[in-house]
Amino acid sequence: MRVTLIRHAEAGDDAPRDESRSLTVRGRADTRRLGRVLARRGVRFTLIVTSPLVRAVQTAEIVAAAVGYRGRMPASDLLEPEAAASDVVAFLRTVADEKSVALVAHEPILSAVAAALTHRPRYPALRKAEALRIRLPQGPGGAAGELRWRVDGTRGTRERLR
Repeated sequence: MRVTLIRHAEAGDDAPRDESRSLTVRGRADTRRLGRVLARRGVRFTLIVTSPLVRAVQTAEIVAAAVGYRGRMPASDLLEPEAAASDVVAFLRTVADEKSVALVAHEPILSAVAAALTHRPRYPALRKAEALRIRLPQGPGGAAGELRWRVDGTRGTRERLR
């Protein structure tokens, strides 16, 4: 299974509640850039799951459109900022038949999931509009995942990690 962790792009501070904050103009542009880089590299997803917070949903929608994803895009509380990484790993076990899963969310949950999947004590926080690909050779909860690449949507650059 390939798991791509995607952090939402820049969001405004003008909403009455944190969960209602939407992407800024710059955030939308960075997300489109991220989506274009992923599409150029031939990245495809068989499932996209997003945090229910508006900025993550908007990021997921823009990336999905860029890569031609037409499947369902469920929102899950498991991807809220302070959720438990172990719950996300358990969720990934339930969708182990999927070939390529994207999780669109926030910090600190994304770096915690990266650490859990790669069997590291910590992983650095993902930047806004950044995607990180991890290949799981044995599926979630098995052997340590392998970091493959990351894409910085603010710069439109891709870096191989292996």
